[in-house]
Amino acid sequence: MKDIATIFLSISLLFQTLNGVKAGFLCVDDTFLANSSYGQNRDSLFSSLASQVITNRGFYNASLNSVHAVALCRRGYERQACINCVEKAIRVIKTSCSDRMKSFDWDNDDADQVSCLVRTTNYSTFGKLGLGPATRDISPLDIDSSTKNMTLFRQEWEETVNRTLEAATVNTSVSVLKYYGVVNAEFVEFPNVYMMMQCTPDITSGECKRCLEECVTYFRDMFWGKQGGTICRPSCLFRWDLYAFYGAFANITRVPAPPRPFIPEAQAISVTSLKGKNIAIVVVPSVLHLFVLLGLIRAYRQLKKSKDETSVCAEEDCISDSQFMLRFDLSMVLLATGDFSPENKIGQGGFGSVYKGILPSGQEIAVKRLTRGSEQGEVEFRNEVLLLTRLQHRNLLM
Repeated sequence: MKDIATIFLSISLLFQTLNGVKAGFLCVDDTFLANSSYGQNRDSLFSSLASQVITNRGFYNASLNSVHAVALCRRGYERQACINCVEKAIRVIKTSCSDRMKSFDWDNDDADQVSCLVRTTNYSTFGKLGLGPATRDISPLDIDSSTKNMTLFRQEWEETVNRTLEAATVNTSVSVLKYYGVVNAEFVEFPNVYMMMQCTPDITSGECKRCLEECVTYFRDMFWGKQGGTICRPSCLFRWDLYAFYGAFANITRVPAPPRPFIPEAQAISVTSLKGKNIAIVVVPSVLHLFVLLGLIRAYRQLKKSKDETSVCAEEDCISDSQFMLRFDLSMVLLATGDFSPENKIGQGGFGSVYKGILPSGQEIAVKRLTRGSEQGEVEFRNEVLLLTRLQHRNLLM
């Protein structure tokens, strides 16, 4: 009968190791007699453990003969709240693990707004990563997947995990409790999502990250869809919820939800829920607005181009079809034609004479000088020049 009980206990412990237990505390391995020296030494360590945690700024490691104990409180703890939490965890261990050599309890007291850890072993664990067994405390409530976009929620949740993990494992604090991170995030469909991670400060940053990642993976694989939960291991704790806890978020600024990921058109069409209809309603007007905007931009550019051409014509006397007539100062014309010297006269028309001229640049030109009293007006003169611009002949100088 005793052998059967031993086998059952071994199977139970194996199951706990693989799947965790539904509690914040755990008792494992060998037992000791009630009146043994091990029990007396453990009680002796327990008697001063809470005060020593305060004295050592939140974390304390102690041993007495073959008994070893570790205790810590959440960063930012109130003195008396930390003492109350550690003493509560000690009572849980003494009651539920009264004859077990190995135990740990990640406890909390929301009334005192604090969380803490007490761990006992029959060997030193200081500086050693403890990954198992794991404990769990999962919300009994499910997220309503019929009304919530679980794909979007998971993307936001994963990003919040990454933020919290980075805050917890990047050691930039001078606090003894160096591995600690909290995030209050605003999701698209949840106004507040709270997340906390903490490791014992005696392990490395890489070990802390590994411990927390295993907690996250355990929750994601086993309890995804629940409205929060806690996963504890001997060296770390991970918790998230839809409400604040442990007093850890009093001075934390809520961060906005991560950017909403781009949803390809094929995925948008495949959505059959009401949310899919909302997406269609939003996307179609957006595309129409884009086309309208492009049309307005094109019309504006054409109008601007037209105005630019008009302004050019105003400055340089445009005569037609973007062709324009250059104007020269009278002094330049007189210089080029030798004051309209008779020697430079090369022709006579109905409304005036034509003179040969040479500009300072060396370019030869022909200049028509209206006869005084000519009946040719400005309009006729412009038309004549326009006609000349459209003629091409090797002896025609423009």
